[in-house]
Amino acid sequence: MSTYCSLPFIHLATHPHGGATLCCVSDFTNSMNSARNFVDDKPVYLNLNKNSVVEIMNSDYYRQVRNQMLTGEKPQACMRCYREEENGVRSKRIEENEKLGFTEDMARAITQADGTIPVNFKFVELRLGNLCNVKCRTCNPASSTSWAPEYKKLQQELKFVTQYNVKIDASWTESEEFWEDLLEHSKEVELLYINGGEPTLVEKHWHYLQRLIDAGLNKQITLWYNINMTNLPDKLLEIWKQFKAVEVSCSIDDLGERNEYIRTGTKWDTVISNLDKLQSLPWIKTSVCQTVSIYNIATIHDFHAYMKMRGLHVHHNFVYDPVFLSAANLPANEKMDIISSCEISGTFDAYQILSIKNYLTPQDNSEKLEHFKKYNVWLDSERKTYDKK
Repeated sequence: MSTYCSLPFIHLATHPHGGATLCCVSDFTNSMNSARNFVDDKPVYLNLNKNSVVEIMNSDYYRQVRNQMLTGEKPQACMRCYREEENGVRSKRIEENEKLGFTEDMARAITQADGTIPVNFKFVELRLGNLCNVKCRTCNPASSTSWAPEYKKLQQELKFVTQYNVKIDASWTESEEFWEDLLEHSKEVELLYINGGEPTLVEKHWHYLQRLIDAGLNKQITLWYNINMTNLPDKLLEIWKQFKAVEVSCSIDDLGERNEYIRTGTKWDTVISNLDKLQSLPWIKTSVCQTVSIYNIATIHDFHAYMKMRGLHVHHNFVYDPVFLSAANLPANEKMDIISSCEISGTFDAYQILSIKNYLTPQDNSEKLEHFKKYNVWLDSERKTYDKK
């Protein structure tokens, strides 16, 4: 049976610190999925702050993975997809192979014996550093610069929170050399996914988009964004309009003051104003990405009802890490009530109901629930948000 996935051949997946991985669902444990060379049997990780996209794509590890796939082996970092397929689930591997249309025969034709390939991307994922004007309670300094000063105090006082002691170097997002390098290998790009931090704040990528337009590549490219709905510049909209298609996934977690409480730094009026603007533009496909956690699981049916009324599909991003923010820690009776409310609401499809049930299935954990309470009390004290709960 074929173990082939097109992504290691035609896809770049970047991360805020400049590292690159096989894809966003491959195994991040101990950086298993990261681009690296092997020097004296020790890993040397590659990074866009110092390495080119060709060096990353033809790193020792990526070359190894490509050869494994072309000989029917299953790379360890890719086991999630293979396990899902064994259980009858359509994995990312299957979906990307079908969507991108880059066949195994095509891959064999460009791959040298040592796994080296000419680098021509069809799919690029840009997570443009951690510059962000919002500090969501389910986030951290790795994805938001606004979190950094506060989190430094938080991790000193609450030892159970994840320790972030390494500064994120996102200078690659401001490097002309990087953008020129990427442009050189973007001649066949069809899908460009852009995230952050908050990507609309990184104006350097606007220039890259304009260069794609100047090169006549825009009409073959679909842009796909995740944005926090605080910033929607008209200049960026004018650039977007020139591409083949534009999809925007709006990061919104709850309604009104509850959203402001979870996503500190957002204003509901601004969120709705920008949502209205997006929905008024028929050439933009707009959807919502809701990060589901212990904060909003009890009101998830109200959220869905509102978004359904607006004609918007809701995608779920379930919080598993840190574990104390998972809604699975709630008492069993509360979880049953939540599931029941979702089932009778009539606003969820069968897959969404199943996903919520699976998310809530693990046994409740009173210790983690106490950790959540301590974490939230600390944030309320620090942010002076007692009156907004």
